[in-house]
Amino acid sequence: MRRFNFNYKTFIFGFLALPLVFLFVTSCLEIKSVDQADSARAGSSQTITLNVLLDTENNDQNYKRLVVGICAPKDWKVGENAVVTFDSPLNNEPRVGNGTMILDDGAQDKGYKKGRGADGNQNGLTWAENAEEILGYDENYGEMEWVMYYSDQVDAGNTSVEGTVSINLSIGSAHSAAKLGYWVGVHDNGFKMADHVAESTTTGAPSRWYDYEWKKMAILSASADATDLTGPAPTFTATVNAGAEGYTFDDIITVNFDAKEGYLGDNTALYNAGEVFMCATALLGDGTTVAKVDRAPESKMTLTGADYWSKTIWPPAYFGVNDQIITEIHLNFQNADGSIVVKNPGYGTDMVFGEKCQ
Repeated sequence: MRRFNFNYKTFIFGFLALPLVFLFVTSCLEIKSVDQADSARAGSSQTITLNVLLDTENNDQNYKRLVVGICAPKDWKVGENAVVTFDSPLNNEPRVGNGTMILDDGAQDKGYKKGRGADGNQNGLTWAENAEEILGYDENYGEMEWVMYYSDQVDAGNTSVEGTVSINLSIGSAHSAAKLGYWVGVHDNGFKMADHVAESTTTGAPSRWYDYEWKKMAILSASADATDLTGPAPTFTATVNAGAEGYTFDDIITVNFDAKEGYLGDNTALYNAGEVFMCATALLGDGTTVAKVDRAPESKMTLTGADYWSKTIWPPAYFGVNDQIITEIHLNFQNADGSIVVKNPGYGTDMVFGEKCQ
């Protein structure tokens, strides 16, 4: 494989651009592994390490800028708090293969800040916009964003070298899980090849311009209304409210069921139903449960809008709980004879609500 001069920013881009590199003979970039925890606690600081191989294929390509992309939930605000660094054995001063990477602000006021698309040419899009368009968000249904960083110029000379990119992130609490994305490429090639390295071939085209990987992370101690970004997009099939300031299960609460809000925007099976019953189970502080799932008259809901049903309850009285704390309420909705049951769209399980304090 031929070699090129290593640049910090270029080295990062090379990591992200691995799939593209297979089609062109210049430099070989590969994410060998992603060291990321399978789970992390909301509010904690986590460090993810990308182990990257760079082979300049004896091509003596100097003065590159490595570019690194991170795809994470928007509420993590990666661009505001992440610190990205890279390290390698390269030491061709003054363009050495290590340092702190710089957040791409999307200004495109300099050549290396102008994003390059699948053909390797500048296309008027930012680096982040190109990542969104070409790589997307994998299994995540939304609420994700790509944030890009680039290095100073690096001189790799004619060499093959392994380096690391370290990413320190603050973990948000709005989601219970997300599949994080990592991209590495070079500023003058960008997303030159659209295929991931796993789908590429070395036959007649041993190089690859960038590489990327996805890895899921579960978030512990997320907020009560946190969503799993790798699951079906949440619907508004059921909501619980007791005012703008949140609620506890010692408040009077209103449970709402919208029969129009089914899976992927379809109506639920209770659309145009003549009656809807709320079937609820309370999870108590000692781990026991109290179920109200017999479609008794007191569980019948009131039609308050177009296929929109509501029921107001005081949970301790509704479930007959006197000396225990209610920690969760699990809900599904049924017709009068129980032949139609609507659960969490896309999951097939009861909809779970915890207390929501603002």
